[in-house]
Amino acid sequence: MHDIDLMLQLQLEGKHEQARAISDKLEKLGPKGVLDPFGKNTEDIWMRHCFNRGWFMIQDGDYQKGCQLLENGRFLNVYGSPPLKTKAPIYNPAQNDIKDKSIIISLEGGFGDEIIHARFAQSYKALGASKVYLAAAPELVSLFKRVPGVDDILRNQAHTVEHDFWVPGFSAGWVAGHTFENFISTPYISAKQESVNIWKSLINSDKIKVGIRWAGNPKFEHQQFRRFPTNFITNLVKYEELQLYSLQRDHNTVSLPKDIIDLQHMLLSWEDTAAAISNLDLVITSCTSIAHLSAAMGEPTWIVVPCLPYHTWTFKAPTSSTTPYYESALLFRQKTYGKWNDPFQEIYACLEESYDLEHIDMPNEDKEAKKLNLGCGLKKFKGYHNVDISPTVKPDEVVDLNKDWPWNENTYTHIVAKDVFEHLDDPVHAIKEMYRVSENGAIWEIQVPHWRCDTALDDPGHKHLITRSEERR
Repeated sequence: MHDIDLMLQLQLEGKHEQARAISDKLEKLGPKGVLDPFGKNTEDIWMRHCFNRGWFMIQDGDYQKGCQLLENGRFLNVYGSPPLKTKAPIYNPAQNDIKDKSIIISLEGGFGDEIIHARFAQSYKALGASKVYLAAAPELVSLFKRVPGVDDILRNQAHTVEHDFWVPGFSAGWVAGHTFENFISTPYISAKQESVNIWKSLINSDKIKVGIRWAGNPKFEHQQFRRFPTNFITNLVKYEELQLYSLQRDHNTVSLPKDIIDLQHMLLSWEDTAAAISNLDLVITSCTSIAHLSAAMGEPTWIVVPCLPYHTWTFKAPTSSTTPYYESALLFRQKTYGKWNDPFQEIYACLEESYDLEHIDMPNEDKEAKKLNLGCGLKKFKGYHNVDISPTVKPDEVVDLNKDWPWNENTYTHIVAKDVFEHLDDPVHAIKEMYRVSENGAIWEIQVPHWRCDTALDDPGHKHLITRSEERR
């Protein structure tokens, strides 16, 4: 395993000191000394190191250095957003004067990232910009129009407004000169008052009104490590003084206890979500875009943070319970990889103290994870049941995945299938078997080669090219 991959694994397990030692070692080697897994000195491998090191700089409290290192994620396609199409230069305060000039902040990443960095519109106004535009996701346009400092919103359509400069979203804070000492942590997003009034009729309990969310979009990096057993959060229904409202939408919805009000079919837009949050007394959520929206609105927001926290929750990890990003946010950090009882017991105790609730002994909902690594070959994973068709690689169990699988229903919580499906006689049969042996809410990690790459076409053991049907047209 490459040092960078080992470092990431250690961070995911919460072993930050050991991971930091690896990062420090790589930093001493320098850009010419860090080699990729094939022994080559490439630009990409150094950028990977720099991107990961940015996390440690933010943990140390060095926002400027940390964010400059996180810039490498853009070139590694971590953010997943194309650059703004414009001939205007990127604003450089060492070379350009922003006074009486116009600038576009081109937001990047997912919805949560866009919410994080929208705050910096007011920073450029404070520096003297005459006009500040946000290039944002269409779903967030209405919400962002009320952000202080924003003159207008567009989406990758720089030609529609006159502008002198632009700046990528992940760069906006450090380029504007921010440190954690002068950071914007006060509320900067507001709900539309008409919507707030409408939602008052939907969220109108005399009890303490608590919004809950337990999972984000599974397509985003490491989202599987942010998920916890939903019973931990739905058990809050046992407090008679609370009225729970589920803010979960689209992904990972579950059957809820009858006393929890499910809002998913009424949350039709981000304006609806903001208005709903405005009528709540508290939001308790995993690390999702809802956490950022609620905290950016200045609402009391309690966030359940995994061992490897997102950069917004990294400052002074793993001991801090607050964040310089939001003054209204409180963090409850996972202590042990794969276990969530500790942060939730802290949440229960904090609820009882903050709202004068009668104590309830809440159960530990952690289950022993059962993990399956299909077609492991020589890549066996610790803590997984490693299976392969070949006894030569000495798997934990020899299994022909073309036949019915030898495991019971609802057995596994995590299944990895890397470079397996293209070798099978019938991938659909394998998918059916994965469903059968998976617990509800199980995590799947499936990797196949792109059907146009040489690896997919030249390997005689490949029986299928796995792709979306529209790509074959």
